[in-house]
Amino acid sequence: MRKSRIFALLALSLLFVLSACSTNQIIEEAPEPESTPLELAHEAAAEGNGLFEDELFENAILAFENAIKLFEESAATATDADSVSANIERMQLNIAKCHTDIALEHIGLTLYEDALAEYELALEIYESIEPVVTPEEEIKEMIMGSYGNITYVAELVGDHEKTLLYYDKILEENPNDGEILNNKFVLLRDKIKDEDAAFAVLENYVTVAEGANAYSAYIMLADGYAQNNRFEDAEGAYLEAEKIRSDAQTFIRIANFYRANSEWAKANTYLEKFLLTGPADDERVNVYKQIGGNYAQLGVKAKTVEYYERILEIAPEAPIALYLASHYNGLKNWNKVIQNATVVLNIDSNNVDARMLRGIAYYSLKNMNAAKADLQRLENDPKYGTQASNILKAIK
Repeated sequence: MRKSRIFALLALSLLFVLSACSTNQIIEEAPEPESTPLELAHEAAAEGNGLFEDELFENAILAFENAIKLFEESAATATDADSVSANIERMQLNIAKCHTDIALEHIGLTLYEDALAEYELALEIYESIEPVVTPEEEIKEMIMGSYGNITYVAELVGDHEKTLLYYDKILEENPNDGEILNNKFVLLRDKIKDEDAAFAVLENYVTVAEGANAYSAYIMLADGYAQNNRFEDAEGAYLEAEKIRSDAQTFIRIANFYRANSEWAKANTYLEKFLLTGPADDERVNVYKQIGGNYAQLGVKAKTVEYYERILEIAPEAPIALYLASHYNGLKNWNKVIQNATVVLNIDSNNVDARMLRGIAYYSLKNMNAAKADLQRLENDPKYGTQASNILKAIK
């Protein structure tokens, strides 16, 4: 019995040892697989997107550049489904967008030279892209937008050479861009002080432009000549524009040109042409004023009166009616004086000039009660008090 007990103890001891050995055994965990360059590239791209959303543009550029590097590393083992080339293109566009947004920040701080450098970096990227998924037209629009941004900031910096360079790049694509042509003209004329080169821009434009563009070209050229007091050249260009488009806008533009140069009769010719286009009443009133004023400059008072009376047929205007009342007072046409002075007083009952004219007219027509009513209101007037009192004494 004793021997069997000892054996049992030995067996239990052995079991304990084995159990202890099992408990203390170190089991190694399987290592996590390393991320592939493709996975790391997507992580870097996501990081860049987050930084961009936080407007940390310079850090975003670093993340996007890292993503490009990793996408390039993964290219050897990537499949078509991984779209490595497309992802690289997107990262490039993201970087260009970051440079553009940094430029805007610099402009807000008036750091124009820094802004110019950022726009040029963006342009360099756009021009380097061989489109994979982005339509070529979109890339072209981005390039053209960059040209516009560069011209804007280059002019602020005072880099005229660079401004002209990029104006020309824009015009290579859009030779009929009137705004850019005019900007180039103004830059050459006013900043660079090269008048010959400035006008050559517009003169060359009119030789190649067609249709509506030809009209715009002649108008731009004419306006430029007018601003430089080259009357005959301007007149010739305006008349060429009229041959292309004879409409209300053209007639008014030419009339204004002639008025600005004191060519009153020629101005009236074009204002009359404008009236034949059937303008609205308010436009007719304005043109009648101009025509009447032009005739006044020419010393043809009867025509001035004719057109001013046309104004009152459309709408009562105190200054016009007062002018007519004064005119007819000189002619001793008392009824016309009363008619026009009354128009003024219906608008402004305190107008002492109109009231005096009407009082005199009533007095001249022997309408003493009406004359007294007007003149008594002027007895204490500093301008007409004495004259009114004298007439009132004569009435008594």
